[in-house]
Amino acid sequence: MPQVDMSLLARQLSQLGRDLEAEMILLRETDEAATEAEGVYCKLEALYKDDLAQSFLDGQGSVDARNAQARLANVASRQRMEEAKLDWERKKALVRYRQASIRALSSRIDIGRSLLSREKTIMGLEFSGIS
Repeated sequence: MPQVDMSLLARQLSQLGRDLEAEMILLRETDEAATEAEGVYCKLEALYKDDLAQSFLDGQGSVDARNAQARLANVASRQRMEEAKLDWERKKALVRYRQASIRALSSRIDIGRSLLSREKTIMGLEFSGIS
């Protein structure tokens, strides 16, 4: 098996460590944005439900007629709520992407550490006269 350039491997591991740290910062920022987006969505959802209930109570006619009137009277409110939910879902997807990126970087670091350990063991055996 070919020997690995240990200094190159050490530099690559060092860079992977910096990349992992940067990705962790991005994950924190992305998670904060997703949490904020969830709050906006929950607030708009509550407002929509309140508006819907009030419109229902203000409506005339049968229950079905009042439901239809309430729904139609609050289209804009529902659309704002749905847009906020979509924004939240997109931000949650970014959190999942960042988490996957961190797992991949961690795996690459583990592989690099294993290679570095292997090379140190081989060098130790060579210096001891065992080949």
